[in-house]
Amino acid sequence: MTLQGGTTIAGRYRLMRLIATGGMGQVWETMDTRLDRRVAVKALKAEFSDDPEFLERFRTEARTTAMLNHPGIANVFDYGEAQDPGAGNVAYLVMELVNGEPLNAVLTRVGRLSLNNALDMLEQTGRALKAAHDAGLVHRDVKPGNILITPTGQVKITDFGIAKAVDAAPVTQTGMVMGTAQYISPEQALGEDATAASDVYSLGVVGYEAIAGRRPFLGDGAITVAMKHIREEAPPLPTDLPVNVRELIEITMAKDPTQRYSDGGEFANAVAAVRAGRRPPQPGAATGPRPATAMMAPVVAPRPAPAPQPRPQPPARNDEQGWSNGQKALAAAAVILLIGALVLVGFLLMRSTGDSDTPAPRSSTTRSTTTTTTPPPTTTEETTTTTTRTTTTTTEETTTTTTPETTTTTTNDGPTFPTLPSIQIPGLPARESDNDQGNDNELSESEQPGPQDGG
Repeated sequence: MTLQGGTTIAGRYRLMRLIATGGMGQVWETMDTRLDRRVAVKALKAEFSDDPEFLERFRTEARTTAMLNHPGIANVFDYGEAQDPGAGNVAYLVMELVNGEPLNAVLTRVGRLSLNNALDMLEQTGRALKAAHDAGLVHRDVKPGNILITPTGQVKITDFGIAKAVDAAPVTQTGMVMGTAQYISPEQALGEDATAASDVYSLGVVGYEAIAGRRPFLGDGAITVAMKHIREEAPPLPTDLPVNVRELIEITMAKDPTQRYSDGGEFANAVAAVRAGRRPPQPGAATGPRPATAMMAPVVAPRPAPAPQPRPQPPARNDEQGWSNGQKALAAAAVILLIGALVLVGFLLMRSTGDSDTPAPRSSTTRSTTTTTTPPPTTTEETTTTTTRTTTTTTEETTTTTTPETTTTTTNDGPTFPTLPSIQIPGLPARESDNDQGNDNELSESEQPGPQDGG
């Protein structure tokens, strides 16, 4: 290609000043003589202009890019192919001339951007990429040289579609890998199809360089650097950076495309969250695996439900059932034993009181109760023997064999002792109720571990 300043392409675009030269061709500041405005013309090298397959893809991408309308994307005005006497067949793309400086030139001049400026640049670029991704277009060559910064801080992305055509051309011919290997995604380096997530990875590398002031991977050649993108993790960002900023770049540069932000819009939202002081959201909220995980949450949620089930089974209910069955029998036996013990204690008390009191007056007092059933006074030993028999048999013989002395004791303890015989059989439920009160206290003590288990 021998294009020079002053050359007019297609009788309309007069080349004025060479802006940049790359593996694809040259970018010129050009005057559109028909509309009398300045534009940027990218003229392709002859080897690309003469390749029918490349040209067809270039035309398709030019039409697609021309449909994009976003303030962060340099507009495409025209595409054409013309014969130049000195250059032969020339394929060219006419674009908006952006009054700005490429980001790579800015980084060369200042070293690295301030954190605020870097995040602002990343969010703007992500929003611009979203417009392309929504239109089904993948840039495939996101790098600082294709990100222009205007004097007002506006970001403009250029060269949509060019990188895709280069991606299909042999590497040795284009030399483009040498220029883009520093920012290429792992899947692109492996020869796989590029997706919107590939642009996100490349933008993450741009962010790494803008924030840290260095590229994450360096090497002697494009292949070495590309292999590092495939195999190696990027060195950690400086620890003086906020944690959420480092996390943002780590997510964006994940080797697996499914672990990154899916497109420019999701990435831009994550940057906005970081700028607001929050952690970057996890990627993939709108992808297939993420809803599956969200749907599993309701499945897992009911599983803890069986855990509270032991709590609704308080020991008190089981104990109530037990008291109504087996434990009531035990309570009845306990009542009988208690009665027997009381009778024995009462008898002992009667013996002690019988030795100290005179029997004549007291026997006359209680004769109405026992004179007809009481034989002549017996010895104390016999009384003790019959008393013991009375305790074990609990029959009416207890009354017939009771001595006057025993009757005397009964007369003194009138309010309490006469109730004992009635409790033995017919009064058992009443005594059991009294006993339940004592057992309730015991149950309340045994139930104390219940709340601990539930708590």
